[in-house]
Amino acid sequence: MMRTLSSCLFALPLLLTFSLAVVVPRSPVTSPPGSDVTLDCSFSYKAGADLTRVVVTWLRRDYRVVHSFYYGRDQLALQNETYRNRTQLFPEQFSVGNTSLRLKQVRGEDEGWYTCAVTNQVESTRGDVRLIVAAPYSEPQLAIGLPRPGDPVTLTVKVAGGYPRPTLLWLNAAGSDITNQSRTKQSVDSRGLYQIQSELEVVVNEAETFTFELDHPVMEQRVSRAVTLHPSTGVRIAQRSWLPVTFSLLLVLLLVLGMFLCGAGAAVTG
Repeated sequence: MMRTLSSCLFALPLLLTFSLAVVVPRSPVTSPPGSDVTLDCSFSYKAGADLTRVVVTWLRRDYRVVHSFYYGRDQLALQNETYRNRTQLFPEQFSVGNTSLRLKQVRGEDEGWYTCAVTNQVESTRGDVRLIVAAPYSEPQLAIGLPRPGDPVTLTVKVAGGYPRPTLLWLNAAGSDITNQSRTKQSVDSRGLYQIQSELEVVVNEAETFTFELDHPVMEQRVSRAVTLHPSTGVRIAQRSWLPVTFSLLLVLLLVLGMFLCGAGAAVTG
């Protein structure tokens, strides 16, 4: 009997050691720059347990402290400067096991692994959460500069609202990469999202198709748009329509329409 009792008492600390379990998402959490994101983390809280003894610490893989909580309050003096005023825990929800971290105004450098560590002075456990900072790009907008006959044609493509920077390609009719003939400008808005403009200048002596490709593997976004230029008949857009209708092309159409209306009016007057 005494031997059985001793075995039970020996097993009790083991049960305590492994009873505290942290649960975190298995899949990466994706957030665009400039937004707020919650990295979920929960632990197996037991009713009646002393929450004042719970220590919650969020860390980066390089051991930078993202947020620490113990003695019943946030320990912000230990927080890495990068995360100052940008993090939040929810202590009022510790009683239901919620130790999630709210990260505000996400930046590109926030991407990576985060460790959620929970300790109750008897046992300690942790789980890792991966944050991906990314956003898809808008539908490409095409503008075509229609020059005088014999002058180069300028194809301009704009994409916006994405992150990180995508791969941009220009291909000729044979499928050869002619990106080195293009000019690309980029800027970043207040949220950290890219605005990109790429220009390709070509001389059109015969009907030829040019293709613009955007590859954004983080968001599994791949866009391919083709335009066929005809030296005598103008422009034909291939595949899905580009937006918006180019100002130059619209101006030409308006001029033709105006000439037609003026001719019709003159004929009626005569």
